[in-house]
Amino acid sequence: MIINYPEVAVKSLLDDVLDNYANKYPDICRCERCRDDIMALALNSLPVKYVVTDQGTIITRTVYELIGGKVQVIAAITAAIQKVQKNLKH
Repeated sequence: MIINYPEVAVKSLLDDVLDNYANKYPDICRCERCRDDIMALALNSLPVKYVVTDQGTIITRTVYELIGGKVQVIAAITAAIQKVQKNLKH
């Protein structure tokens, strides 16, 4: 199976980033449409990193955690939240 690792990272961090953002801005929308828009925007701003094997996933995850990839994902999600909240589509 081919996996774009940033998609895995965004999915795993989205709820935590939304929770932290909501602590400061409790009126943010968390509906499914907004969540999908946030994910799409965040993924479009991140470099693509496809992996095929479990070993590739483990290596990529390690690299993301060691060289600031997680911070990059959190920043992309946060920027996407801000953009979606300014331009709600519902």
